Amino acid sequence: MDRRHQVFISSTFSDLKQERAEVVQALLELDCFPAGMEIFPATSEGAWDLIKGVIDDSDYYLLVVGGRYGSTEMSGLSYTEKEYDYAVSIGKPIVAFLHGNPGAISLERSEQSEAGRERLAAFRSRVEAAHHCKYWCTPDELGGKVSRSIVALRKTHPSDGWVPGAYATDENSRVEVAMLRARVAELEAQLNRKLEESNMSVADLSSGLDEFETDVYFKTSKQAKKWHRVNFCWDQILKYVGPTLLPECSDEEFVEKLHLCFAHAAEARLQKEDKEDKVDLGSVILPHVIVDAIKVQFRALGYMVPGTKRRAVSDRKTYWKLSTVGEAQLLKIQAIRKEGGREKAVSSKRKKGSGSFSRGGNRT
Repeated sequence: MDRRHQVFISSTFSDLKQERAEVVQALLELDCFPAGMEIFPATSEGAWDLIKGVIDDSDYYLLVVGGRYGSTEMSGLSYTEKEYDYAVSIGKPIVAFLHGNPGAISLERSEQSEAGRERLAAFRSRVEAAHHCKYWCTPDELGGKVSRSIVALRKTHPSDGWVPGAYATDENSRVEVAMLRARVAELEAQLNRKLEESNMSVADLSSGLDEFETDVYFKTSKQAKKWHRVNFCWDQILKYVGPTLLPECSDEEFVEKLHLCFAHAAEARLQKEDKEDKVDLGSVILPHVIVDAIKVQFRALGYMVPGTKRRAVSDRKTYWKLSTVGEAQLLKIQAIRKEGGREKAVSSKRKKGSGSFSRGGNRT
C-alpha cells in the first residue's frame, strides 16, 4: 500500500528561503508532505498551539541550521529551538542538517549581535551532541542530502504515514461504521423521547417575539463608553446567527454575529432619542454570561446543536450548526412571502446607492 509521510521543516525563514525550497522539492519528489512555518506565523500562543499540533501529526522532524539563530520569544529562546525542543520531548524522529562552514555565510544572512551568535553556537552544539548531523554548504547539496537521509530514516524509523482513503478501511470496518451510525441514531431517538417526557416543555420557554432585556457596554459618536439597556426578541437574534449556523460556524463567528445583533438593536434604541448619534461597533462589549445564556436558550429550544463536520486534529475550536428545528424556524421568519397575491420584492425604481435596513435583518 502506498504511504505518504509528513515531514515538519524547522529553520529560520528569511535567510534560508532558497534552502527551504530545495528541501520542499526533495520531499515532494519522495512523495512526502512538507509542513513548516510557511503556512502559519510563529508569533502568538495560538499559533504555537497550532505548530505543536502539526509537529504531533508529522511523521518526522527535519531541522536546518544556517547562520541565524532566528526570532525569539520573551524568554530569549528562538522559535526554531523551541520547535526542536518540543520534537525531542515527544520522541519525534529527528534528522538535522547544519551549515558546514558558518564563517563563509554572508553578513546579511548571519547573526548581527554577539548574543545571537552565542545562542546559535550553543544550539548547534546541543544538536551535534544529540544527533548524527549532516553538513551542507549550498542549497543543491542540502536537497540531495535531505533525499538520502529521508529514505534512510523511513527504513530505521518506519511510520504509519498517510494512506489513500480507498485503502483506509476494509469491508468489515465499513460494516462496523454502519452499525455504529445506526446505534447513534437509535440513542438520539431515545434521548429525544426522554426530552419530550421531561417536565420542561418548549412551550414554556421564552422564544419567538418574546423580548429579553440586558445591558450592553459601548460608546457612541456623541457619548463616552457606558452601559446601555437593550432589548431584543429571539426571532431577531435567530435572523442574525441563523444563516451563519446553516453551514456550521465556529464559536468565535457565532459570538461575532451576536455582537452585531446587539449593536444594531442598541443603535435602533439610541436613534429614537437622537437620530444623528451612532454606535461605535468596535466598542461593543457583550457580557460572557449573556452569550452563554443565549447558547443555553437556543439549545433548550432545539435551534442549535454541536457541529459534526470532520476537521483537522489540530483544530481545537468549538463549532455549532442549526438543527432541523432551528432551520425550520429561520425559514419561517426569514423567507420572503407573497404580499397581496404578488411577490414582495425590492423596487427596481430604487436609486443606485440608496437602501434601507430592517433591525430584524442582518447587516455586516
